[in-house]
Amino acid sequence: MLNYEILCIIWYILIVILITGFMITDGLDMGVGILLFILGRKKIDRRIIINTIAPHWDGNQVWFITAAGAMFAAWPNVYATLFSSFYIIMFILLIFLFLRPIGFEYRTKLPNTIWETICDIFIAIGSIMPTIAIGTILGYILQGIPFYFDKYYHIYYNREILLPFSLFNFMIIITTILVVLNQAATFLQLRINDKNINNKLNIIIPMISMSLIFMIIITFTYIIFYIRGYKLNVLNIQAMHYLPLITSDIAYSEGFWINNFIKNTYLWIIPISSIINLLCLIVLSIYQKHILAFICSIYNIISIITTIAIAIFPFIVPSTYANYSLTIWNAASSRLTLSIMLYVALIFIPIILLYSYWCYKKMFFKITKQHIKKNPLNYY
Repeated sequence: MLNYEILCIIWYILIVILITGFMITDGLDMGVGILLFILGRKKIDRRIIINTIAPHWDGNQVWFITAAGAMFAAWPNVYATLFSSFYIIMFILLIFLFLRPIGFEYRTKLPNTIWETICDIFIAIGSIMPTIAIGTILGYILQGIPFYFDKYYHIYYNREILLPFSLFNFMIIITTILVVLNQAATFLQLRINDKNINNKLNIIIPMISMSLIFMIIITFTYIIFYIRGYKLNVLNIQAMHYLPLITSDIAYSEGFWINNFIKNTYLWIIPISSIINLLCLIVLSIYQKHILAFICSIYNIISIITTIAIAIFPFIVPSTYANYSLTIWNAASSRLTLSIMLYVALIFIPIILLYSYWCYKKMFFKITKQHIKKNPLNYY
């Protein structure tokens, strides 16, 4: 059986992988939903756009469910803290996620233009609102959440000192929206063969990518100079398995979220690679290298999420009551639980990856207006 501290680090990496998988796949779906009315002014155009993700949108949500389930088992305190602290936001997120299946599955049940437009609105709203919710939660996590535990480990959330919705929250939300839009736009280039839609994509992809580069730079700069980060000074890892932490072992000040990059300068290549990927994406998109452009978008998401994971490590959910902050050690389940889950994950995560690859490969073809018109009942 692996060392407990190593198991905690492995599960941190695995959950980061699951979150990355969610942003790559389900983020793609949400980006397509946001672009629906931007690219599809006509009914037939919207049908083309929707059917690019029709075979996969529900399967892609497995990543979200798996990540939440893994978090519940591996980090029960993190699961409880996030879902109780952001109860209203989570509730709103789920409500709008419920609209997406209605929009997809029922839009063609009634041959009525008004009904189809309503379903398209459900898809668009059910895509933009969860994206905003995810960005909001991430913004609050990076600023610290006002929670603490009593001696019985009951969680208390101090709503009286809830951080106001700030400029930083807005920046994180815009960045999150641009990330999913970039992923969706490059995917649509691969899947659509329609002159009108493709011409629009050729214009908006460089715009989205340049906007994302700008937002990444100013957001990272804002984190360095204006956001109070956390730094762990403890040398005895065993002490990290207990709550609350010793206050003197935690430093809390501006610029500390880049402490891991300062200590390990080679890690700077990860955030820098995000910018490089986006610049390459713009060039590849202009020269019609759509597959490579889409790969660059995927690597961009991997770079961004990895940058965040490295920045906050070993913290998972920092608290404004600093010594109650949750780290990968004091939030983890037992050694036995993590070990059993690891064996399960090593079996099923490759299966999910292979199955997802097989589905995308088998159902990959360019959609045209002719496909929709010849088989109106076989498409959304």
